[in-house]
Amino acid sequence: MRNHDEMLEFERLFAPRGGHGRFEPNTDVHLDESDGMIVVHVELAGADADSLHVSIGDAYLTIAGSRALRDLTRNASLLRKEIQYGEFLKQIRLPAPVHEDGATAVYRDGILAIRLPLAQSKKFPIVRTEIRMTVRRTST
Repeated sequence: MRNHDEMLEFERLFAPRGGHGRFEPNTDVHLDESDGMIVVHVELAGADADSLHVSIGDAYLTIAGSRALRDLTRNASLLRKEIQYGEFLKQIRLPAPVHEDGATAVYRDGILAIRLPLAQSKKFPIVRTEIRMTVRRTST
Protein backbone atom coordinates (compact mmCIF):
# COMPACT_ATOMS: atom_id res chain seq x y z
CA MET A 1 0.00 0.00 0.00
CA ARG A 2 1.93 3.01 -1.26
CA ASN A 3 -0.03 5.66 0.68
CA HIS A 4 0.89 3.98 3.97
CA ASP A 5 4.61 4.02 3.07
CA GLU A 6 4.43 7.68 2.04
CA MET A 7 2.67 8.61 5.30
CA LEU A 8 5.33 6.82 7.36
CA GLU A 9 8.07 8.65 5.46
CA PHE A 10 6.29 11.99 5.97
CA GLU A 11 5.98 11.32 9.72
CA ARG A 12 9.65 10.32 9.89
CA LEU A 13 10.82 13.48 8.10
CA PHE A 14 8.77 15.88 10.22
CA ALA A 15 8.93 14.13 13.59
CA PRO A 16 10.63 16.05 16.40
CA ARG A 17 14.33 15.20 16.64
CA GLY A 18 16.33 15.01 19.84
CA GLY A 19 14.99 16.24 23.14
CA HIS A 20 11.95 14.50 24.50
CA GLY A 21 9.88 13.41 21.53
CA ARG A 22 9.35 10.62 19.09
CA PHE A 23 12.22 9.18 17.09
CA GLU A 24 13.09 6.24 14.86
CA PRO A 25 15.97 3.99 15.91
CA ASN A 26 18.55 2.78 13.38
CA THR A 27 17.70 -0.61 11.91
CA ASP A 28 19.33 -3.31 9.75
CA VAL A 29 17.20 -5.91 7.94
CA HIS A 30 18.74 -9.09 6.51
CA LEU A 31 17.29 -11.98 4.54
CA ASP A 32 18.96 -15.22 5.67
CA GLU A 33 17.88 -17.62 2.95
CA SER A 34 19.95 -20.52 4.33
CA ASP A 35 17.94 -20.47 7.60
CA GLY A 36 14.70 -19.23 5.99
CA MET A 37 14.60 -16.14 8.22
CA ILE A 38 14.27 -12.40 8.07
CA VAL A 39 16.63 -10.96 10.69
CA VAL A 40 16.17 -7.44 12.04
CA HIS A 41 18.62 -5.60 14.31
CA VAL A 42 17.45 -2.41 16.02
CA GLU A 43 19.86 -0.07 17.82
CA LEU A 44 18.23 0.79 21.17
CA ALA A 45 21.04 1.47 23.65
CA GLY A 46 19.60 2.81 26.89
CA ALA A 47 16.01 1.81 26.12
CA ASP A 48 13.99 0.32 28.95
CA ALA A 49 13.55 -3.37 28.08
CA ASP A 50 10.12 -3.43 29.77
CA SER A 51 8.89 -0.68 27.42
CA LEU A 52 9.67 -2.59 24.20
CA HIS A 53 6.77 -3.94 22.14
CA VAL A 54 7.20 -5.92 18.92
CA SER A 55 4.32 -6.97 16.65
CA ILE A 56 3.59 -8.10 13.10
CA GLY A 57 0.56 -6.95 11.12
CA ASP A 58 -0.42 -6.20 7.52
CA ALA A 59 3.07 -6.90 6.07
CA TYR A 60 4.74 -4.62 8.66
CA LEU A 61 6.95 -5.27 11.67
CA THR A 62 6.30 -2.65 14.36
CA ILE A 63 8.72 -1.88 17.18
CA ALA A 64 7.76 0.64 19.88
CA GLY A 65 9.11 1.68 23.26
CA SER A 66 10.90 4.48 25.06
CA ARG A 67 14.32 5.68 26.12
CA ALA A 68 14.37 7.90 29.22
CA LEU A 69 16.45 11.07 29.35
CA ARG A 70 19.51 10.55 31.51
CA ASP A 71 19.85 12.84 34.54
CA LEU A 72 22.66 15.37 34.42
CA THR A 73 24.17 16.64 37.61
CA ARG A 74 23.31 20.21 38.54
CA ASN A 75 26.90 21.29 37.98
CA ALA A 76 27.08 19.86 34.43
CA SER A 77 26.58 21.97 31.31
CA LEU A 78 25.40 20.23 28.17
CA LEU A 79 27.93 20.87 25.39
CA ARG A 80 26.59 18.54 22.72
CA LYS A 81 23.35 16.58 22.37
CA GLU A 82 22.97 13.91 19.68
CA ILE A 83 21.29 11.01 21.50
CA GLN A 84 17.55 10.94 20.97
CA TYR A 85 15.26 10.27 23.93
CA GLY A 86 11.56 9.75 24.43
CA GLU A 87 9.15 7.42 22.72
CA PHE A 88 10.09 5.65 19.52
CA LEU A 89 8.19 3.87 16.81
CA LYS A 90 9.68 1.97 13.91
CA GLN A 91 7.60 0.29 11.23
CA ILE A 92 9.39 -1.90 8.70
CA ARG A 93 7.70 -3.23 5.61
CA LEU A 94 8.51 -6.93 5.48
CA PRO A 95 10.04 -8.09 2.18
CA ALA A 96 8.19 -11.44 2.37
CA PRO A 97 5.42 -13.08 4.42
CA VAL A 98 6.54 -14.55 7.76
CA HIS A 99 5.22 -17.04 10.34
CA GLU A 100 4.48 -15.54 13.72
CA ASP A 101 5.07 -19.00 15.24
CA GLY A 102 8.78 -19.30 15.85
CA ALA A 103 9.39 -15.52 15.76
CA THR A 104 11.81 -14.40 18.45
CA ALA A 105 13.02 -11.08 19.85
CA VAL A 106 16.07 -10.76 22.11
CA TYR A 107 17.26 -7.44 23.63
CA ARG A 108 20.91 -7.61 24.61
CA ASP A 109 23.71 -5.04 24.86
CA GLY A 110 21.49 -2.29 23.45
CA ILE A 111 20.55 -4.23 20.30
CA LEU A 112 17.12 -5.75 19.73
CA ALA A 113 17.51 -8.81 17.48
CA ILE A 114 14.31 -10.10 15.86
CA ARG A 115 14.18 -13.35 13.86
CA LEU A 116 11.13 -14.01 11.72
CA PRO A 117 10.71 -17.38 9.93
CA LEU A 118 9.69 -17.03 6.29
CA ALA A 119 6.22 -18.36 5.39
CA GLN A 120 5.56 -20.67 2.48
CA SER A 121 2.65 -18.48 1.35
CA LYS A 122 3.24 -15.54 -0.96
CA LYS A 123 0.36 -13.55 0.60
CA PHE A 124 0.61 -11.49 3.76
CA PRO A 125 -1.89 -12.37 6.53
CA ILE A 126 -4.17 -9.63 7.83
CA VAL A 127 -3.66 -10.62 11.47
CA ARG A 128 -1.77 -8.63 14.14
CA THR A 129 0.42 -10.74 16.39
CA GLU A 130 2.56 -9.80 19.40
CA ILE A 131 6.02 -11.40 19.50
CA ARG A 132 7.28 -12.74 22.83
CA MET A 133 10.56 -11.17 23.80
CA THR A 134 13.45 -12.33 25.96
CA VAL A 135 15.58 -9.75 27.74
CA ARG A 136 19.15 -10.68 28.55
CA ARG A 137 20.90 -8.21 30.75
CA THR A 138 24.67 -7.99 30.76
CA SER A 139 26.50 -7.99 34.04
CA THR A 140 28.03 -4.68 35.04
